[in-house]
Amino acid sequence: MSTPNPPRKLLDGVKVLDFTQYLAGPAATRLLTEFGADVVKIERTPDGDLGRKIHFVAPGISAFFLAACAGKKSVAVEFRDPAGRALVEQLVRDSDVVIENFSPGVMAKYGFDYESLKAINPRLIMCSISGFGQQGPYANFTSFDIIAQAQSGVMAMTGDPDGPPQYVGN
Repeated sequence: MSTPNPPRKLLDGVKVLDFTQYLAGPAATRLLTEFGADVVKIERTPDGDLGRKIHFVAPGISAFFLAACAGKKSVAVEFRDPAGRALVEQLVRDSDVVIENFSPGVMAKYGFDYESLKAINPRLIMCSISGFGQQGPYANFTSFDIIAQAQSGVMAMTGDPDGPPQYVGN
C-alpha cells in the first residue's frame, strides 16, 4: 500500500550534478539522495566511476558502487566531445548544485571549474572534495582512505599498542 501523500523530504526539488568517484564524493551525494535530492551522476567515458571496478559480488557487479550510488541517475560523457560538453552544460543550467572530487585542476582542465559553470548558471553552488584542499602545499597530492588515515594519525591509534600503525579498514 502506498501513502496517498508521502511526506516531503528536506531536499525534494534540489537537483545535483555528481562528478564524483570512488567513495568520498559518491557517499556524500548518496546522502543527498536519501534527503530527497535528484542526483545525476556524470561518469567519464570509457570506464565510468572507477569504484565500479572494486569489491565485486558477481562478475561485473560492484557492491561498493551499488551502495555508494543507489538512488542516482547516471550518464556517461566524453568531456572532450562537443556533444558531451553540450549535455553537461544543459545539465548545469538545470541544476542547483555540482559536487566533484577530482584532484584540484581536473575540472578546470575540462572547462568545468566553478567560474566556467557559474557563467552557465549564476545561482549554482559547487562543492569540491579533495584530500588536502584546493590550495596549499599538499593540494596536488592524491588522497584515498589509507592516506587520510596515515596523515591524520588514526592508524597509530589502532591495532596492538606496541605494534606498527594499522589500517582501520573501510
